[in-house]
Order: sequence, then structure tokens, then C-alpha cells
Amino acid sequence: MFIAVNKIAVPAAHREQMVATFEKEAPNMKQFKGFLGLELWNAEDGSLLAVSRWESKEALSEYTSNPLFQAHHGGASNEQARQNPSANVQHYEARVLS
Repeated sequence: MFIAVNKIAVPAAHREQMVATFEKEAPNMKQFKGFLGLELWNAEDGSLLAVSRWESKEALSEYTSNPLFQAHHGGASNEQARQNPSANVQHYEARVLS
């Protein structure tokens, strides 16, 4: 399994709007082969963690090269989104044990 964690700094006044946007757009992710799920976590520092699970790194790459990725990230390509100074994206290989 491949995990992408996007840490998003969201002012408290905009948090509910950001969560609502994720809830609205999340069903669109199911169209991507290898997509396993999306979760939003509230971090102790007030940021949101968008945690997406994929069958493989290649499956995530298919999403990040799709126009829907740009729509979800304000028109930015995967490379532009990762170079954004406020972006904090981490990738992990994972093994499910139970």
C-alpha cells in the first residue's frame, strides 16, 4: 500500500469550508484505479491531514497526472503543488498487519 499525507494549514475560520469541500470531492476519487480511501485527520497544531491510501505509487501517480488533481489543487500540477512553500506532502510505503 502507498500512503500520501498532505498537511494543510487552515485558519480556524475556514476549516469547516475546507472539510465540506473534501467531503464533496472525495467520491470523485473512486474513479481512479488503485484508490483505496481518503481520510481527514485533525492535527494537534490545528492543521488538517489529508491521508489518501493507494494500492501502489503508480496508482497515485495516475491521479496526480490527471486534470482532476489540478482541479483539487487550485490548478497546480503535481510538481507545482509539491514545490509550493506551504505544501507539506509526505509519502509512505505501508504494510497492513491486521
